[in-house]
Amino acid sequence: MAIQIPDYIWQAFYQRHPNMSLSSKVKIEEGFKDYLALHLWQKKAYAMPSHAVDALWHLLIEEFQGFYFLMCQNTLGYELKHQPHAPQPTRMQKAAQQQQLMNTWQAACQIQYLNPKNTSILPHLFQVDTQVKWENGIYFKLPLLIAMYVQLLTVSSHMPPVPTNSSCSSGTTACSSSYSGSSSRTSHSCSDHEGSSNSDSGSSSDSSCSSCGGGGD
Repeated sequence: MAIQIPDYIWQAFYQRHPNMSLSSKVKIEEGFKDYLALHLWQKKAYAMPSHAVDALWHLLIEEFQGFYFLMCQNTLGYELKHQPHAPQPTRMQKAAQQQQLMNTWQAACQIQYLNPKNTSILPHLFQVDTQVKWENGIYFKLPLLIAMYVQLLTVSSHMPPVPTNSSCSSGTTACSSSYSGSSSRTSHSCSDHEGSSNSDSGSSSDSSCSSCGGGGD
């Protein structure tokens, strides 16, 4: 994907996260490109499985909106947006959040030609926090993710669809995009999941997914 984050944006990123190594930007930028690629592969609601990549996403929409808008338009044809959401998710919203994480798992595996039901490695996007040693990052267990995916495939075949808009709950969290069914409407929300450890809200308040939610313009 022909996207390059300019140096001036990375300077702002390291001002927010001064403890990160300069070499970490390569993995974080690759993760962000992978996340955008999911939306090119198929328009769905996708959980963001990396606090490090999410921190870059927050920076772009908060401080570099012009660059972010043009990047989204040139890459996706529409803008991925953040919106506030209710901090206490309903049971239906929690189910939607788990579905979003599994959407990301399936798509991330398939764009790397991995079998989501039987892969021996994590897709790149699910490894970023571990690789860059992100404080309070999301660290996934491969067997658990595969088990969750297989279980959700079985359960979803017997249940009605859940809404794509979702919100955060307590426990481990990761941000997500929520596709609204129109080619020009997408939003960013939070996903509760069980495939991680040692994660609460990212390394700073700026990247906390507890304040992000569904619904797009």
